[in-house]
Amino acid sequence: MFKFNKDYRSRWVGSLLITYLIVIGFSARPVGAADKIGPVIGYTTPDFTLKNLASEDIALSQVIKEHRVTLVNFWGIWCPYCIKEIPELVRFYGEYRQRGVEILAVDVGDNPQKVPSFVAENKMTFPVLLDKNKKVADLYQVTGYPRTFIIDRQGKIRDIIFGAANYAVLSAKVDALLKGEIK
Repeated sequence: MFKFNKDYRSRWVGSLLITYLIVIGFSARPVGAADKIGPVIGYTTPDFTLKNLASEDIALSQVIKEHRVTLVNFWGIWCPYCIKEIPELVRFYGEYRQRGVEILAVDVGDNPQKVPSFVAENKMTFPVLLDKNKKVADLYQVTGYPRTFIIDRQGKIRDIIFGAANYAVLSAKVDALLKGEIK
């Protein structure tokens, strides 16, 4: 049988202990991190209240109660993919608003003085909310833009669109929800 000398055994045990501590250190999460998984399909959406362009408070929970489907779209003037998506949202809203669908366009981090002219130029008739400190975007853990959350009347997230959505994608997803195909 092979015998370890004391010196070799001490180094081996020390190396094993250091490896163990490194593995534990890298797998540990910061305090409170367990709760920060962000909104998930099938779960209740986090509520928020933001100012619209007229400085009125708009609460997501109230909008949800008043509409069959609510889309919360995170975007910014600085985002080229968001700008590309805007005509698709405008077209979609024009056709689906009468069917009880609302869009809340949450502008993230832009100068509030620049947003109204941009909204007017792009014929955005849906409510635009200002998240200048990115608190709501952080609550929703939005790290890429645009991002759209599709929410039913019960406040459940039914779908999440990552990146720019087009009319066909929006209408297919919302039609399925309106017809009751998504439970």
